[in-house]
Amino acid sequence: TGRWLVVSSTHGAGELPDNLQPLLEQIAEQQPDLSEVQFGAVGLGSSEYDTFCGAIKQIDDLLIARGAKRIGDRLEIDVTEHEIPEDPAEEWVKNWINLL
Repeated sequence: TGRWLVVSSTHGAGELPDNLQPLLEQIAEQQPDLSEVQFGAVGLGSSEYDTFCGAIKQIDDLLIARGAKRIGDRLEIDVTEHEIPEDPAEEWVKNWINLL
C-alpha cells in the first residue's frame, strides 16, 4: 500500500538493473494485489537504442497489471538530450507531487 516513486535506468537490450530484477520477479510470481498502491514512474535511457527506457516500461506495465494506479505521466529521460538528467526529473517530481 501507499505511494511509490519508481526510478530505473535501462541496461543492455531493455533489461532491468540487477538490483531491481528480484523485486520485479517476485511481483510477477506472487501476483500481489497492488490496488492500494499509487505510483510515479521515471525511466532513464538512450534513444540510440530501440529498447529506449524499456525497463521502466516493463515496471509500469507490471504494476498496472497488478492493480496499481500510476499518478501522472511516466517520465522517460533521454540521456542524448539531457546532459544533466536530474534537471527534467526535478521538474517532473515537482509536478507529480502536486498530483498527490
